[in-house]
Amino acid sequence: MRITLFTLTLLFSLAATAEIYSWKDANGNMVFGDTPPEAKRAKKIETQPLTVIPSFKDPSLEKTEEKPKEDKDKGEAYESFEVAYPSDDATIRSNDGNLSISLDLSPSLQSSHLVFIYVDGKKVIEEGSTSLSASLNNLDRGTHSLFAVVRSEDGDVLINSNTVKFHIQRNSMINSNSTNAGNTEPTQYNNLQLINQPPPN
Repeated sequence: MRITLFTLTLLFSLAATAEIYSWKDANGNMVFGDTPPEAKRAKKIETQPLTVIPSFKDPSLEKTEEKPKEDKDKGEAYESFEVAYPSDDATIRSNDGNLSISLDLSPSLQSSHLVFIYVDGKKVIEEGSTSLSASLNNLDRGTHSLFAVVRSEDGDVLINSNTVKFHIQRNSMINSNSTNAGNTEPTQYNNLQLINQPPPN
């Protein structure tokens, strides 16, 4: 007698939970179950332990998280950048107009980055510098502005410092020796360039 798929499914289900018996009903059909009728002579069926096979996972279907690529050029972000000296609104006596400035950057300047210092809207050292200090020469009497930026190797601005204003006091040319009165020269900056200044024709 042919055993149907449903019967086999039921058979294996019962095998996992209880003993299985087989017997024939009044119509002569083979019946399987765990509670045979008392009036019928049932035969116990020996079953083999079920083998459970783990479900197959296709590695190609699993999602993999892509880690964001680190910008090696920009590196770790800077937290602060300030003009350490001179302080804002400071008055400085310098008869020769010379002034040393210093900057405070945190964390430290990375090897591929450059510092650009601007005085009165002009850039000190066109190629930039890896130093956080600089010397300004022959500044005019009066008020000046100062700030700095850190740029990446590609020229991107990574951080700006605060802008400070300071006042230079130096001897007036009126009080200088008359023999030198005609030898005055305008303020000179070493390698300064106007910001966004168009190239000469």
